[in-house]
Amino acid sequence: MRVGISQLGSLLSPGDLVHYAAVALSPNPNPQLPTPKLEFRCPQCGAIVGVDHAGEVRNCPSCKQKLGKVVQLDQLLARWWEPRRWRADLVRPSVPYLIERLWTANGQGVKLYEGVSPKYTNYDIFRNMVTRLMIKGIDEGWAELTFPDDPLAEDPQYVLTIVDSERFADGVEKLFPEVDWDEPVQMAVAEAAGVAKPAKKTKKKR
Repeated sequence: MRVGISQLGSLLSPGDLVHYAAVALSPNPNPQLPTPKLEFRCPQCGAIVGVDHAGEVRNCPSCKQKLGKVVQLDQLLARWWEPRRWRADLVRPSVPYLIERLWTANGQGVKLYEGVSPKYTNYDIFRNMVTRLMIKGIDEGWAELTFPDDPLAEDPQYVLTIVDSERFADGVEKLFPEVDWDEPVQMAVAEAAGVAKPAKKTKKKR
């Protein structure tokens, strides 16, 4: 699932343009010197944490708090937005919106919703719940968010991949316990996770 930031304007109406952005390094004025690291601010203590490439998980040297991908993405989106805040065709991006656009790309969101068919949840709420699950998955490592080489470019490309389909399926099942986890539902979740066949699940005892 791949989405470019600047493509969002063609996907949504002006009133819906909310959330998405990224960050880039300034050009190195002296090519003989190494390109400086990306610097992030620790959300726990405020210390500066340097990484060689966006998306590399590091511990804060001061408080040892983990600086994960979601925290880095949030700060990168803010930096990407700053020089573009005057543009009328853009609205300040956010982590949830970017992640939602990634996992729902190419109609996958609708396919998953129709496959799961939750009894008490409409599609808008469904998207919100699964998006929060995906963000949790990035932090926990069962969903992989790949950062662009230059996250501050005009149209940086992010890629979201589910690397552990069983944990994704378990997460979706826990969100909607009223759903009968039969084979068609398993197939829908497997398709959303990008796997050919779903893992066999043991039916819950009622």
